[in-house]
Amino acid sequence: MASNLETELEPGGVAAVVPSADDASAAGVQLAAETTDVAMTDAPVEPAGPRELQGDAPEDSRPRVGTTPSLNTSEATLNVIVAEHVPLLTSLSEGGMQHLLAGIRANVGVKAGRYMFEVKIVEKRDAEKVAGVRTPAPRNLLRIGFSTAGSSTLLDDPEGGFYFDSEGFYTGSKSRTKVGPAIERDAVVALLINLDAASPSPSTVSLFVNGERATEPQNIPEAFNDKVLFPTLAYRNVALQVNFGSDALVPLPFTCRMLQDAAEADVEVAPSTNPEDGQYQVVVPVGLPDKGVFDWADQFLENNPTFVELSDRKILDWAAKSGLLRPRAGPGASNDKPGMGFGVPSIDDLSVQQVLSSVAPSLKRNYLVMELESGLLSSGRKTTLKRFCAPHFKKIATVLMGEPSEESKARSQALILAAKRARAKVEKKQKAAEAERKKLMDERKRKVEQAKRARLGLQAETVEDAVIVEDEKETEEDSVEVELTEQEKNLWHRKGDLPDVAAVAVSRSFAGFSLPASSEGFDEILYQWQPAETCGKELSTYIHSLKLTTRVETLQPSEWFKEESLKRSKSLTEWRKLENEWKDPKKKEALLQRKRHALRPP
Repeated sequence: MASNLETELEPGGVAAVVPSADDASAAGVQLAAETTDVAMTDAPVEPAGPRELQGDAPEDSRPRVGTTPSLNTSEATLNVIVAEHVPLLTSLSEGGMQHLLAGIRANVGVKAGRYMFEVKIVEKRDAEKVAGVRTPAPRNLLRIGFSTAGSSTLLDDPEGGFYFDSEGFYTGSKSRTKVGPAIERDAVVALLINLDAASPSPSTVSLFVNGERATEPQNIPEAFNDKVLFPTLAYRNVALQVNFGSDALVPLPFTCRMLQDAAEADVEVAPSTNPEDGQYQVVVPVGLPDKGVFDWADQFLENNPTFVELSDRKILDWAAKSGLLRPRAGPGASNDKPGMGFGVPSIDDLSVQQVLSSVAPSLKRNYLVMELESGLLSSGRKTTLKRFCAPHFKKIATVLMGEPSEESKARSQALILAAKRARAKVEKKQKAAEAERKKLMDERKRKVEQAKRARLGLQAETVEDAVIVEDEKETEEDSVEVELTEQEKNLWHRKGDLPDVAAVAVSRSFAGFSLPASSEGFDEILYQWQPAETCGKELSTYIHSLKLTTRVETLQPSEWFKEESLKRSKSLTEWRKLENEWKDPKKKEALLQRKRHALRPP
């Protein structure tokens, strides 16, 4: 029987058995058939996770950005801590600061192309837990996204930015959607922005975790088209490593340039806010309560975005943006001292104010110290200036008294009109809801009547019998025609929901109100609305009117008054004793005898 195997001698004398040519040919046909069968029956296996559409970045010979991307501390919240020699970012974590978000923005923004930057959570801190109180959740939070220049670095304004968060959500255009897994500690997070119209998925942002795509490309809201978008981080109780550099910590499945390797034409560098003379300003407003000082402060901040307001009302707003439930204004609340009332001890006991009073002077920033009562008192102004004693601070008092400027009056009237229109719109909605409710009740009543007629075999009510008045529906878009009255047009200031300073605080301190003086430590005193003489008369008139109408809670009697009052009390006690004895017949007779004896001549 012929064998199908042939023996060959390998080098070294080892025999190898190989198939013959016929057997090899047959085996090849069988193997091909098996391979063909497998290819026909097995479907290709898709890789797990989102499908990657991005390709490698093409060669780009354009000049690179000349400024090294970094974190812009001039726009950061006051609790941000940036390490200078290592790329670490953290925040203050005591005195109530552990409940507040920290926010910071990069100094280089993207307006075209496709670029990325990385963030790594290197530490998570345990925050204070308060039993029975809803503290902000999650306690450890990271928001990584983009925002426009001048917007909030806390990424709380949908018109100012969009972001992914460490809980796996994407927030953009007032919507928050679950798009990926939560971000854990030590994970390297890469945020890619694609503004290249020629590439796949243009006008989107994507999140990568440890080099792998974590989310599908998310659309950038249309409101941000043609705007410069700056990398922005908002975080709480975490420490971060931030990488804008040319080399990625963890490479992506495709090559993508880092922000530092961006073309100069694709980015925009934020202008420096450092003063040329090295002098940072500390502005202390001095004005009378309920005379438009807080509205002036809002306008001042709009015109001077580099200034940071130091006040209780801004801390209240900061806490609300950080997730704390904003409390209702309690009795005695004012714009100057609105009160915290969050139920969190480290915030309600004003620890945040104490921390900021220590931290703010150590940072080279421009400040607006908005404490109205303190600004009217010489002792309060001296205390404020004592904190900002560093030579790089220029201390300025701005006096706001008398008739305001035309710009301030126009703003006040615009605010009055806006509030009036808002109230009219609410009233309109309430009337529409009441009309709709009445219409439904009439319709239900008519149907009940028709059913009753049907049961009794009566003829159905005709349209002529039932008079139905159809009210024309008004949509929310319909404008509410509201105008200012002649009296409102003559107002200089608007009346807010809260007084500027509580009545108790005014009665306690108005006697000490005064205009600022250079001897208190001011480098400059500006009279914004009226000259010094007019402001002095305005202040004197105000104090005089309060003396006539205000109960003085702090008035203390003198020693002479105390002595005379004691003598009067003793005399009054003796007189009442004699009166009681006079009412008793026996004691009355004894008194008369003593009197007759005293009147008897010697």
